[in-house]
This record gives sequence, structure tokens and C-alpha cells, in this order.
Amino acid sequence: MIRLTHFSRYVSVAVLAAGGDWLAFSVLISLLGAPHLESLMIARLVGGVVSFFSNRYWTWGEKRHIALTQQGRRFLVLYAVSYGLSVALFSGLHEVLAVPAYPAKLVTDVLCFLLNYLMMHAYVYHQRGGLTALLASLSGRSVPP
Repeated sequence: MIRLTHFSRYVSVAVLAAGGDWLAFSVLISLLGAPHLESLMIARLVGGVVSFFSNRYWTWGEKRHIALTQQGRRFLVLYAVSYGLSVALFSGLHEVLAVPAYPAKLVTDVLCFLLNYLMMHAYVYHQRGGLTALLASLSGRSVPP
């Protein structure tokens, strides 16, 4: 079940992560003259680091007992999908359809924002045993949380 508390905290983290992402994007383009697509790719990494740790401790803080490595692996899977989606969307909008860079990035960010929330809620910070727990339960052993 989606809780309003999680969603409102996720929004605050998303604003923080997006701020870092957009700042890096703007600095790379405006001050360093970096190409738009490469700037987006680097800026996404900045936002991703902020997002993971802020969401782990602020949005879903009550689930910190889930191993950092387990949540980290799940986040990396989601991040890889989201990263690929954002690069493909931005590239399609900006380079194929000739949408200016900042509006293309805004559309990309909004779509990824929605996907990421749903996946973080249902997968990254969701308490489930994973493959190790399933295998252990099939063999009759237990796995510590």
C-alpha cells in the first residue's frame, strides 16, 4: 500500500536529487561546454547517489534493517533501467525530435520520477527475502534478516 508519508518524503528527496542533477547538468553545459547528452549522463549519476541515500534514511527509514547491500543491489537494478530510459528518452526528444535540451530533460525527469517512485516502493525498499531467502526456505534453513 502506498503511504502518503512515503510519497511526500519521496517528493522532497526527488526535489533535492533533481536540484543536484540540474545543477550538474547546467554547470557542465554552460560553464564547461560539455555536450548535452554526456552532461545528462553525468548529472544522472549525481542525482542517483543523492536519491539512494536520502531515500534509504529519510523516505523509507523504518526499513533500514534491510541490509544496505540488498537495498543497494535493488537500487542499482532500478537505477540501470531508469538511467537507460532517461538517456533514451532524452536522446529521442532532443536529438531526434529536436526538442530543446531543458524541456527534453524536464519531460524525461518527470517520467523517470513516476517510474522510480513506483519501483522503489514495490521493489527497492520493500521487505522481501529475495532469492537467498527463497532458496533457504526450500532447503529448510533460515536466513538472518
